Amino acid sequence: MSYEANTDLEAGPPPPSAPTSAFGRLIDSLNAFGSVVIGLVMVLMVVDVLMRNLLNHPIDGVAELVATSIVVIVFLQLPATLRHGRMSRADLFIDPYILKRPRAGKRLRAVFSVVGIFACGVIAYATWPLLSRAWGNDEFLGIEGIFTFPTWPMRLVVLGGAALAAIQYALLAVQDWREAGEHA
Repeated sequence: MSYEANTDLEAGPPPPSAPTSAFGRLIDSLNAFGSVVIGLVMVLMVVDVLMRNLLNHPIDGVAELVATSIVVIVFLQLPATLRHGRMSRADLFIDPYILKRPRAGKRLRAVFSVVGIFACGVIAYATWPLLSRAWGNDEFLGIEGIFTFPTWPMRLVVLGGAALAAIQYALLAVQDWREAGEHA
């Protein structure tokens, strides 16, 4: 659950950045599944290009599947990105501040995590009615008669990914708050 991740590619593999837990294994598994989805999307795109150029017969629905897959990949991998300290952030201010004033810096980073909890919570809250409507109304994406697929799986992944990311932010906030107390 640490933010401090080894980014020196010459230094070899970094030590594990998060303790092993059932929650950690869950979000790391979702991250791995997101990587599998990336591989499948790449294969689908290559096959579509080959079919389009060699046989003049593209695969129906590739654009819709790729667009949907991007959303799915992001929300499958977001909690693990947070867990392993790989989320994009502005290190220019917070890291030097933590070095200079560890207690205040860790508490400030905990506040940032609370904002992350709020943002991910809003995403999950806003997705719930969309998921409910997609499930209840059998919503589909694509062109009827050519290629369609249900939207509820994507909405379920967004809801689950946002909720798990909020939990991960909460774990990081607690960790930073505790570490700030150790610097008293």
